[in-house]
Amino acid sequence: MKRNEMHFYQLLRDYLTDYLITKRNFSDKTVRTYRQSINLLRLYLRDEKNINFDQIGFSCFSRSSIYDFLIWLKNNRKNSAQTLNLRLSAIKSFLKYCSEEDIELTPIYLDVAGIHSFRGAKQPCVEYLLQTQLKLLFSVPDVTTRLGSRDRFFMIFAYETGARMQELLDLRLHCIIRGDNSVRLKIHGKGNKTRYVPLLGSTVKHMDAYLEGFHKDSSSDAFLFYTIHDLQKTQMKPGTVDYFLKKYGKLALEIDNRFPETLHAHMFRHSIAMTMYKKGIPISYIRDFLGHSSIETTSIYSYADEETITNALESVNFEGIIGKTVTRQKKWKGKEQYLLDFCGLS
Repeated sequence: MKRNEMHFYQLLRDYLTDYLITKRNFSDKTVRTYRQSINLLRLYLRDEKNINFDQIGFSCFSRSSIYDFLIWLKNNRKNSAQTLNLRLSAIKSFLKYCSEEDIELTPIYLDVAGIHSFRGAKQPCVEYLLQTQLKLLFSVPDVTTRLGSRDRFFMIFAYETGARMQELLDLRLHCIIRGDNSVRLKIHGKGNKTRYVPLLGSTVKHMDAYLEGFHKDSSSDAFLFYTIHDLQKTQMKPGTVDYFLKKYGKLALEIDNRFPETLHAHMFRHSIAMTMYKKGIPISYIRDFLGHSSIETTSIYSYADEETITNALESVNFEGIIGKTVTRQKKWKGKEQYLLDFCGLS
C-alpha cells in the first residue's frame, strides 16, 4: 500500500493510540467509547455499503455518509438520541484532529461539523439503593423500640413488595392472603387496578413479627400501617413516612458518605426493580410486578449502569480464552487485519 493510501490509517492510529491518551489525557473509558464509535462506523460501511476496512478513506466521511450512519444506528440498533450524539461527537473529534494535522482535510471536518445534534428525551436516571446500602439502612433503626421496629419493617416491606407509598398506606389486614404454601399481598393500585404480589419466606417472617406486635387484636379491616391519635388507630399519612425516612437516610449518610443525600419511599420501588432487572428478570415481568400499565414506563430500569457492566465483564472467562492462544502462528493475516491491528481496532 502506497504512502498516500496509508494517510487515513496513520491519522486514525495516531488519534486513537496517541492523541486521545497523551495529548487530551482522556480516561481509558472515554478512549474505549471513541474507539467503539469508529468501529461501529467500520461495521456499518462493511455490512451496509460493502466497503471493507482496507478500502476506507476520507471519502467515507462525507456529511451524507455520516448522517446515514447515524440514522442506521437509530433505526437498526435502536440507539437513543443521547447515544447518537455521543457517536457523532467522536467522529467530529477525529475529523477535527485530522484537519489540524492536514489542512486539506478541513473541508471534510467542517462539512460533518455542521450536522446538528439529535433531539430526544434523555434517559432518566433512576435513583435506587445498592444491596450494601439497603443492608446499612435496615440496620439503622433501633428495633428495641416500638417505632424503630415499625419503621424498619415498613422499609423492608416497601422494598420487597415494590409498592408505591400510597399503596402501602392503603393496605388493610385482609389484603394479606394466606394459602396452604404461599402468602400473597393484594394491592389496589393506580387506575383502580388490582395486582397480587407473592411474599417470600424472609418477608413473611418480618411481617408476622410486625403483626404480632402491632395487630394482635385488630380486625381484618384495620390498616396495616397506622398511627395513634387520641387513642385511636388511624391510617398512617405520607408525611409520617417522609419524616422517618429522612431521619434514617441522614443517619445512613453519616455512616457512609456515598449514601444518597435524600431518601424517599419511591427509592425502594426503584431498588427492587433494578435488582430484578440485574438478575435477568424479563422487563414484562417487572412491569406486572410494579403494576405499570405500559412497558415503556418500566423501561427506565433497562439500562446498564457501571455495576452491571463490571459484573458482565467479570463473567467472561478471559483466562480460558487466553489459554487457547498461548502459541501464535506466524502467518499473513491479510491486509485488512493488518490495518485493524495497525490502527488499534482489532
